[in-house]
Amino acid sequence: MRGKTIFYPLFIVLLLSAILAGCGEKVANTSDTQPKDNQEETTRIYKDVTGREVEIPINPKHVLTTQYLDAMLALGVKPIGAPTHVLDNDYLGELQEGVEDIGSPFSIEKVLESAPDLIISADPEEVEQLSKIAPTVVIPWQYGDVYTQLNEVARILGKEKEADAWLANLNTKAAEGREKIARDFGEDEVFSIFMTYGKDNLRLYGARNIGHVFYRLLELTPPPIIQEKLVKDPNFAEFVYDDISMEKLPDYAGDHIIMLAYDQETKDEGGMFYQIENSALWKNLAAVQNNKVNYIDDDPWFTYAPIAIEKSLDEAIELLSK
Repeated sequence: MRGKTIFYPLFIVLLLSAILAGCGEKVANTSDTQPKDNQEETTRIYKDVTGREVEIPINPKHVLTTQYLDAMLALGVKPIGAPTHVLDNDYLGELQEGVEDIGSPFSIEKVLESAPDLIISADPEEVEQLSKIAPTVVIPWQYGDVYTQLNEVARILGKEKEADAWLANLNTKAAEGREKIARDFGEDEVFSIFMTYGKDNLRLYGARNIGHVFYRLLELTPPPIIQEKLVKDPNFAEFVYDDISMEKLPDYAGDHIIMLAYDQETKDEGGMFYQIENSALWKNLAAVQNNKVNYIDDDPWFTYAPIAIEKSLDEAIELLSK
């Protein structure tokens, strides 16, 4: 009897062990063959503003841009490469250190060498060539204003929260600036913005580039011709500038003048800026006689991009509060 008592429990234990081992093997084999439905997606379909649908990385690591360096840096993303003409600035300073110069026009070989996983372009004509290297989305350079462009770059990179925070900070700074200069300027005081370049070119600016800071952020009063255009185009979507002749200066000059001489040629003898400053027409303007002319440089004022706009705003507040 004792031998049987020992045998049966031992037999049951061995049998259970064999069953459990078999089940374990079966479970292991099953898990190896099941489709991995729970894998995290690494790409998504993005429809850019030109209507193209592009499969792009959800978390791109090596982004190259042919234009939107400033906007990417404002969002805290440093591109791996950008063209020479975009990198040719002083206002970005250390922010753009480490960004590869891909030439201007860009070198397709340098783009290949940089091995981007995403490209953001400003020219639809570049897409065919660039999309052979990496997924390429387009934001045409004349698409919307600086805010629209920043938000579009943010959507591509998944940085919408960063864009909202950046814009909120800019609006706060602008409101503080308006309050700071309000005591010095009446609502009816008119500000005119002119730019000269080369020997023959004089422009009256609307609210992109230079005008964005003075008319949109600081809400200063533009000359009547711009006010009329605002009625038809309140967001300055169309009106950027008008080319005018020097003889028209008295018609467009306000109580205050902001003047940008874009290049050295315009300052040299015979250049447009030189002609204007040495003319009786200029010297007889009320703003000139009242010492209400402010001169600004092309960097960062002429660049229509987020960080350039913010730095221009800082300079404008300092300039007008003196």
